[in-house]
Amino acid sequence: MISLLPNFSFNISGEYILIFFLFIYIIYLQLQIARKNNLLKSFYDKVDKPDSKLEKKDIIRFLENIKNPEFSGIVTKDRLLDKKIRNFLFENDDNIKLFLHYTASEDVANKILKEGFHFVNSFYKTAEYIYNDELYLVHRHHEHKQFGKYVILICISKDIYTRYSNELSNLKAKNIAVEQILTETPPYVDENSDEIYTFPKQFIKGYFNYMEGTIVKNPEFDFNYISEVFNENMDKLKPDKN
Repeated sequence: MISLLPNFSFNISGEYILIFFLFIYIIYLQLQIARKNNLLKSFYDKVDKPDSKLEKKDIIRFLENIKNPEFSGIVTKDRLLDKKIRNFLFENDDNIKLFLHYTASEDVANKILKEGFHFVNSFYKTAEYIYNDELYLVHRHHEHKQFGKYVILICISKDIYTRYSNELSNLKAKNIAVEQILTETPPYVDENSDEIYTFPKQFIKGYFNYMEGTIVKNPEFDFNYISEVFNENMDKLKPDKN
């Protein structure tokens, strides 16, 4: 009976240690929740003040960061929602389809401005469609910002896009995207045996650096750009009448 006491004492001690650490962890979680609640309350109190200088973009930045378990209370320096960048993004919004492409290299961004945008088969693998909604923009941005701080703007006239989209639909062309039609240079095959298409440089509005807020515009940008080659690309898809 006496020989069992040491083992019994050890088991009890182990359970107490486990309970102790669980208790500490629960306290830690409660403190994290309380801290974030206090931060939210403090932030909303500032927003409610008549002389508050906080804007909607500050609220979005704050909420995006506070979701992070490692949030330290510091709001990101991301300049995506700066007024000049938003104006750059959504200028002529009613008339264009807007796509964004992220790259880590400024040299690549400048090359796209000069040569056009290269994409593999599916345009949407490397370019993200964006419409004028702030929350949607922030959501998409946080999904893609890891690919680089330079953001290329690709803009196409809605009328042009709709025209060729309807023609493709009428032809019942399968596995052919509008973006593949709106190209001037023949596609080529790269070292990975992928077919590469090139979007004309006229559809590249420019790019911005979301960390610094700098903007570079393309002097040759024209979202209404039309090339006879576009029609030739469509004609190649039409059945041979002979």
